[in-house]
Amino acid sequence: MIEKPLKGVRGNRPLSLLRGRIPGIENKMASRIVFGTVNLHTIPTQDEAFQLLDVVWASGCNVFDLAAIYGGGQCEQILGDWLSSRKVPKDEVIVITKGGCEGQDKLWAATIGDRSAVLASLESSLKRLQLKHIDCYLLHRDDPSVPVEYIVDTMSSLVDSKVVGAWGVSNWSVIRICAAQKYANDAGRIPLSIDSPQFSLAKPSRPVWPGTAFIDSYKDYDSATKSDIVVLGWECLAKGFMCGKWADAGVATEADNFELNEHNGNEWRDAQLRIAYCTEENFARQKRAIEIAKLKGVEPAELALGYVLSQSENSFALVGTTKKKHFLESARAGDKESNVVNMTLSEIRYLENGVEPEGGLNKFCCVKVRSGYDC
Repeated sequence: MIEKPLKGVRGNRPLSLLRGRIPGIENKMASRIVFGTVNLHTIPTQDEAFQLLDVVWASGCNVFDLAAIYGGGQCEQILGDWLSSRKVPKDEVIVITKGGCEGQDKLWAATIGDRSAVLASLESSLKRLQLKHIDCYLLHRDDPSVPVEYIVDTMSSLVDSKVVGAWGVSNWSVIRICAAQKYANDAGRIPLSIDSPQFSLAKPSRPVWPGTAFIDSYKDYDSATKSDIVVLGWECLAKGFMCGKWADAGVATEADNFELNEHNGNEWRDAQLRIAYCTEENFARQKRAIEIAKLKGVEPAELALGYVLSQSENSFALVGTTKKKHFLESARAGDKESNVVNMTLSEIRYLENGVEPEGGLNKFCCVKVRSGYDC
């Protein structure tokens, strides 16, 4: 058993991460900082991977995001071994995993039109995780040719069978989400609880990866969905763009694109990221974020994650890293005493559009303390 909380990550005070509720998982409060396991399999040894997971858990983060395709299943296996080794209480941890799509070699094509394939993928995930029940199961990609009725019926039956506590989607359009929710409500089925799109201050010029979706405006998204859906944002730091990556790269365009083959995977991925994030608008947002982070006395990563968490009580932020130090630096954004976790509308407006508040930017330099704000 791992002792927590972890001390010494914000002065001499342990982190106290904000928590929220995920519909369908009513008996557990979820940390709004979520650990993403996408690169867990790249850590050289199991012992090192376990040490990272120990730090994540001790920080107060109790939600882990996985997928069947991460490391070809290795990430689920590592987390399952860690849960078993550390005897992590099942009533305290929240495990989210995803299925229903192929890997990068097939450009993550959705397989959700085959119910038997979805069930087989879920069964394999349960085996690797050494669990009989998944707190939340997400469909990793959408196939718009598959009727939402078929999908909702499949996922609702999994919840009814108690194999899954709640279900959700990743990379679906708002139109499809609304259609699925309407059918679920009209037909007495269980609606989806989580949507996991790309969401960050860096607004992509197009879907980052084939078949993915992103939130352009949280306000518009929230207005359109009109339901209690938890948004689990991925690439909240835009693969490091919000921390200054590609600062000197210049604006990228589709002219920088090329086809993926078996020899150029890394170069192709870098090109997709630069095309999505390296725009004039995003470079301006990056500059303002670094500027405001300095005023607030935080790192740009903390401010960028705070932007996501500040949208609503239903906004959660994925933090995927293989470094303990980087995770703890990012987790500070979700601390209850952070001065970026509940940013004002004027702060958000400035970060997005450069609209300065009355009184100038010094209005943003306040540091949150227990009794209010110390300016």
